[in-house]
Amino acid sequence: MFYQLLDLAKENTAEARGALMLGLADILVHDIAKRSEEELKMFGEIALLLYRSAPKHDRVKLSRKVSQTPRTPANLAMALASDQVTIAMPVLEQYPSFSPQNLLKLADELSDDHLQIIARRKDLDETVSDTLVRRGSRSVHRILAGNREIRLSHTALRALVRHATQDVVLREDLALRSDLTPAICNMLIPHVSGLSQKRLRKLVQGALSKADLDKLARLREIRRKHGTEIDRLSGRDLWAFAEARKISFSELVVLLLQDDRLTHVAELLGTLSRVAPADARGALFKGNKERVIAMARETKLTVDAFSLLAKARCNQLRIPKSQAADWIKDYVVATAQSAAPAAVPSAPVKAVADPAKKRSGSGDFAVKRPARPKRETGRRVSAI
Repeated sequence: MFYQLLDLAKENTAEARGALMLGLADILVHDIAKRSEEELKMFGEIALLLYRSAPKHDRVKLSRKVSQTPRTPANLAMALASDQVTIAMPVLEQYPSFSPQNLLKLADELSDDHLQIIARRKDLDETVSDTLVRRGSRSVHRILAGNREIRLSHTALRALVRHATQDVVLREDLALRSDLTPAICNMLIPHVSGLSQKRLRKLVQGALSKADLDKLARLREIRRKHGTEIDRLSGRDLWAFAEARKISFSELVVLLLQDDRLTHVAELLGTLSRVAPADARGALFKGNKERVIAMARETKLTVDAFSLLAKARCNQLRIPKSQAADWIKDYVVATAQSAAPAAVPSAPVKAVADPAKKRSGSGDFAVKRPARPKRETGRRVSAI
């Protein structure tokens, strides 16, 4: 390996420099934890000298090799991050050792295509996100609003709300953030409607938790990625599609109910609980509460999803909502009982036997118990 690298060093071509750069990267990355700071610094300087004249495809390979290694020299990582977006992408997405100052410099200088990648990182502080909001396009704003792993400053949120007045996607993404202050919520409420407005009011009142928002954001992401196929499929094909993409049955039920596909939900409940689809539909629409609850328990449907199912049934059949409340109450009780640990049976109370009866061999097991031989003694032995 070393001799090959020496031969490459003697060649004065771009291809040889690229191959030499990648060969040195392989040596460094192997057992990188054992490399000294001096070795890392030297590699960074040599790699940068070779980098400037290396072909594009070799620069892409280098970016992929070193992007996930925390000990990759920062000066080399910055050079890769500042290159063309196809070269920069692995490092911008994954390099774990950028300092806040590094990220701020990149956010302040790079193109919008680069900023869209930076906006997805989970380690952005408020100074960097403020810069991304200030310099970024609509795409950057949407990505930032949907990045729920970071906390946005009040300044950034106010700016995004202003942009959101003309962007429905941005409004919906903002409405699912957990770092919205009451003031920001009140700014956003006039520009949204329906469920988003209700969510924001609950957030102002403190009635909506981060976990609730996470569930809503997850459903929104599923619909974004797979909405077309979910709309097209039904029955076993739909469930096979959902399973392959790690969409839970409860999530799928909620998505279908949001689209008023109650019949499809009934059929899926039957399919997964080994009940004929026609019987499952009949149970749901004819009000066989016990059977519907049994199917829901069999499929491990969450209480939230079952609640939505019970309410959707009342809406479609135009029956009092009190019936939904009754179903939900019984389902909560049923799931709580199934989740409770089984009680340890208490030892039966031993009845005091009549000695005479015990000697006579009466009882359920008397015929199976061999007769005890009599002791040759003149004294009578009492039963124990």
